[in-house]
Amino acid sequence: MNKWEKIRADYPVTSKCVYLFTNGGGPVSTPFVQHAHRLLTELSEKGREVMPAWDNSSNEVRSLVARMVHAQPHEIAFVINTAHAMTMLYGMFPKDYEIITMRDEFPTSFVGWLHNGFTIRFVDSNDIGHISLEDIASQITPATRMLITSHVMFKTGFRQDLKAIGELCRQHNIIHIVDATQSFGVNPIDVQEYNIDILIFHGYKWVTAGYGAGAMYVSQKILAQYPPTLMSWYNVEYETSDFQSVKDYSHFTPRKDAGVFEPGTPPYINIQLLGHALQYLEQIGIADIDDYIQSLISYLAQQAAAHSIPLLTAYPEAHRSAIQRLDITPEQYARAVQRNIVARYKNNQLTVALNFYNNREDIDRLLEAIA
Repeated sequence: MNKWEKIRADYPVTSKCVYLFTNGGGPVSTPFVQHAHRLLTELSEKGREVMPAWDNSSNEVRSLVARMVHAQPHEIAFVINTAHAMTMLYGMFPKDYEIITMRDEFPTSFVGWLHNGFTIRFVDSNDIGHISLEDIASQITPATRMLITSHVMFKTGFRQDLKAIGELCRQHNIIHIVDATQSFGVNPIDVQEYNIDILIFHGYKWVTAGYGAGAMYVSQKILAQYPPTLMSWYNVEYETSDFQSVKDYSHFTPRKDAGVFEPGTPPYINIQLLGHALQYLEQIGIADIDDYIQSLISYLAQQAAAHSIPLLTAYPEAHRSAIQRLDITPEQYARAVQRNIVARYKNNQLTVALNFYNNREDIDRLLEAIA
């Protein structure tokens, strides 16, 4: 049994169906379930007494996230999901800051900003979903101060060149905000190399950490220049570090690190489960995962061509992602469902979301069903 077969064996869903729906939500592993059971058992036996140890564990996860994105632990905050993180940003920036984003973005990237009165300039993709750097640059005006983009577009599977976009932002002094929910766990991300100011991801897709936990990186430069307006009891500092000894809770100062985005008692179990999933990925190696999934993408392209199935995500390798799309009929999709293949089908397009627990046999079974 090779490395990838052992990993596949950790995910029971692979023995029940051909699971190609990670873009909608990833399954969790057997070790993950066992860890969740240990945490709940500990809580049932100790109650409030778990908190000192769980505080330490959460900070270890914070350090792990920082290491994975090449940041510092004090620049990492835990969030419930991407939308939760984005809502905390609206009040930080002046309303006259013009924003550039992509027409193909998930609505999280622009709905709240529009609702809060920001001006947004949209960049369109071409007929196959490709977004050019030149088109992004053409939308920059003297008022442009922010650029919000997903690393991978949720509908088209187009992967942005974050390094090139980051350099464009550097040249024009633009704040670079990235939603990495569709790529975190699959593609390496370096916030320093890519000049990313704010990075957000939710762990329920390719990280396979279940629902309820993600993380946000906010650079120290942004923390110093744009303090958030959202404030509650947990993200401030009082006159003494011992909360029970504080005499007057109306005297406080906002925290100076990313913890300022954590307004209340942390979701300890979700954070520790996120950490467990990230440790699992780190042990595999993100670069190895990236290479493995790229090999599956190439195999899918070859086999789709051999079966005369149109591949809609025939992008250059630098723009390929784990989200691939096939042009098939409702009848073909019905045959896939009959063969116990689980994937999203909308508008005559089958989305094939590949992760490290998939293999070539999954692709063969899919194409045998729809060919």
